[in-house]
Amino acid sequence: MQPRRWLAFTLLVLSTLDIFCGTIKIMAKTTRTSKAVKLPQGYMEIVEEETCSDSVIRLTCRSLRAFVFLITAEYQRDNTQNCGYQVNKVKRTPRFRLSYYTLHGNSKFKLRGNYIKDELDEDEQPIVDLRKSFNRRCSGHHHCRVTIGEHHPGAAKWSPGNVRLKYACIPEIAVPKYCNLEVTINNGETGYIKSPGYPLYYPGEYSCGWTFQTDPGHKVLLVFHDLSIRSPEPNGNCVDIIRIRENGRTLFESCGTRIGTKIISNSNKITLDLISSSRLFPARGFLLKYEAIGCPEVPTPNGSIITNDTVVSRTFQCNYGKVFPDTRQPTRTLDCHGGHWNESVENIPTCIASSTVILKSTTDNNRLSNLSGDSVHRPGVIIGRDNADAVGSGLNMDSAQPAMIKQADYVIDVVLPTILIALLFLGNAVIVYIIFQYRKRKVPMMNHTEEITLSPSGDVPQV
Repeated sequence: MQPRRWLAFTLLVLSTLDIFCGTIKIMAKTTRTSKAVKLPQGYMEIVEEETCSDSVIRLTCRSLRAFVFLITAEYQRDNTQNCGYQVNKVKRTPRFRLSYYTLHGNSKFKLRGNYIKDELDEDEQPIVDLRKSFNRRCSGHHHCRVTIGEHHPGAAKWSPGNVRLKYACIPEIAVPKYCNLEVTINNGETGYIKSPGYPLYYPGEYSCGWTFQTDPGHKVLLVFHDLSIRSPEPNGNCVDIIRIRENGRTLFESCGTRIGTKIISNSNKITLDLISSSRLFPARGFLLKYEAIGCPEVPTPNGSIITNDTVVSRTFQCNYGKVFPDTRQPTRTLDCHGGHWNESVENIPTCIASSTVILKSTTDNNRLSNLSGDSVHRPGVIIGRDNADAVGSGLNMDSAQPAMIKQADYVIDVVLPTILIALLFLGNAVIVYIIFQYRKRKVPMMNHTEEITLSPSGDVPQV
């Protein structure tokens, strides 16, 4: 009986201490979902997992011929759902934490090379990026095991929180691992490239490059999900370099470790070179994703220029005094979705003068109908334009319409202004004539009044 009493007493003490610390604990849980995604060669499995930061995390690929490719890894400080804690009821025990004055007031940091001190320490951020630590242990391997408190710097003092992971298991056959390749990317296609020896080492002392090319009008997107080569020297100079060039111009050049860096080309062809000074260097190298983005090339409509050209849209601006005939607007924007424009580029009309005649008269409609061979009278607005269809009535114009348009332009541009000027002169002449006649009648009346005033009166006796 004595051992049982001691066991019961021990359990009671432990539960009391747990309640005293304010911890209400439930059974921890791990959620995991997966789906398959088609690649040009085979399928890859994408896994999403949520677990607690104080547990041992295992990333595993079901196929022995696939390797781990990390997409997302983050620690959520204020979310403890998967740790078995109710965060609003937890009174956490005091933990060592660097204060603001320790970080900013009483400490001095000496930085070497091209480094920038973050504005917020990881202890102050609600979400911490863990991709560097997971890449170091998992990327490129068939399976791995990670303990956050042990393998991430400074995580030993963190409180338990949720860890959200997203990674892919990519078949090795789907990822080329040799240098000096020309990669052709079809519209909407996605693929992956890794350096030779990834993730154990990368080679050097010889040319190691790749050329990425897609269809004209499209652009090449490169995303470095894991880049780890020789770090820069204390003076900031790179010994080994990753360089991306386009038409002889350098788009990107870097060394050291990077995650999630994106490079978008301006044309449909770029080259990537891995330049190393040693024959073999014990670093991971790189793993990147390539993709063709954008839409096919669109010829600029006559009488317009391109004012905005991005991956997702393109805007045309007509020259001054011109508009697009179908919309009557000087600008037109095309949107790119899924590698295709939102409207047919073959049907984009050329810009026309904004003074194009709009014929609204039924008589003119009938005349156009007779010219086109259509005897049906259709009301509507007809917009005249050389070598084009009539808008609003659906009638095809023949060679007689340009003469009509020129005649109408002559009437608007010459005859009407002349008539208006003549009317102005005539009105001014009439006004001057009326004023002159009025003044002419007023002068004789004034003279007659003066004569009456100066003549002697007959009733007044002479002195």
